[in-house]
Amino acid sequence: MKKVFKKLFVVLEDVCKNVVRVNDDVFIFENVKWSDYYDNELLRDNECVGVVVDYDYMNRKVYDIILVKDKKVYGNNNMDKLFKEELLKYIGDEKKVLLSEYMNKFDNRSVFGLLYNFRGGRWSVNDFSDRFENWCRRSGMLVKEVINDSSYKRRWLVK
Repeated sequence: MKKVFKKLFVVLEDVCKNVVRVNDDVFIFENVKWSDYYDNELLRDNECVGVVVDYDYMNRKVYDIILVKDKKVYGNNNMDKLFKEELLKYIGDEKKVLLSEYMNKFDNRSVFGLLYNFRGGRWSVNDFSDRFENWCRRSGMLVKEVINDSSYKRRWLVK
């Protein structure tokens, strides 16, 4: 896999204007012409290469391409760790934050957001509230408080 990754990296580096190193396993190649990506069979058919989906995806002439060293590295356990890191960064010094506030302000261009999109296709992390809540629950930081003896529960993220 290392040889293929190096080969893919060199190919993308040749056609790219800017390389962003997210971490040791993830690189983003910005402003790659669609023809440079699509006409290269090695890039187009490799599971470790994907287009960073953007809302204006169909109208762009250049694209951002994500390259992952090994797609298996980002299984659910590692994704859970990345999500928890994103939560802790967002909460900062606060003791607790409303789930809805975090969901509305979630950065889909974060490491977790990019890898989630890479693994799952075209949906962003916060497109569906039940999926987003599930990621928060899996982080172990989600707490539900009953409001005024009703069946309604307010959802908080706590340290």
